[in-house]
Amino acid sequence: MNVFFRRGLVLGLALLSACQQPAKQDRAAKPQVDDTGGPIIKPWTDAFSGPAVLFADEIWVEGPEGMIDRTALRVDPELNDTSTRTTKDGLLQVVTVKPDVQAEVHGFLDHWELVGFRKVSILERVVPCDVKVRASGAAHFVDTATKAEQNQDTLEFTGKIPR
Repeated sequence: MNVFFRRGLVLGLALLSACQQPAKQDRAAKPQVDDTGGPIIKPWTDAFSGPAVLFADEIWVEGPEGMIDRTALRVDPELNDTSTRTTKDGLLQVVTVKPDVQAEVHGFLDHWELVGFRKVSILERVVPCDVKVRASGAAHFVDTATKAEQNQDTLEFTGKIPR
């Protein structure tokens, strides 16, 4: 009985040590800070800082790390299908209008509103790059501050990021 008790005790201790939580590690990315302890502000373009609306069948937006912090997509699960995945180029978010539904996809890039009648895609690239917006299919751009408009089958805009 003594042998069984010892084996039970050893087995119990082994099971308890196996069930313990591993040592906590700080897995969250630590924000980069400057000498004063404040966050480091990464360079960004001001090309999309003025109020504007861009309409098109499909809108593609791509930019560098931090792009996701400057964009938003409004999704209604009854009207839209969504996909978020990592690719070799970076993080890709795609929102499409469901088939046989009369709706659009609304997105935002800084102060621009993006209205895609079929799809809006946003790619946050893993390499430094400029911000590019491409609207295709009956593209229509309105600068709401100046009332200037552009209409073409495809419109492209680039926001240079200082390096």
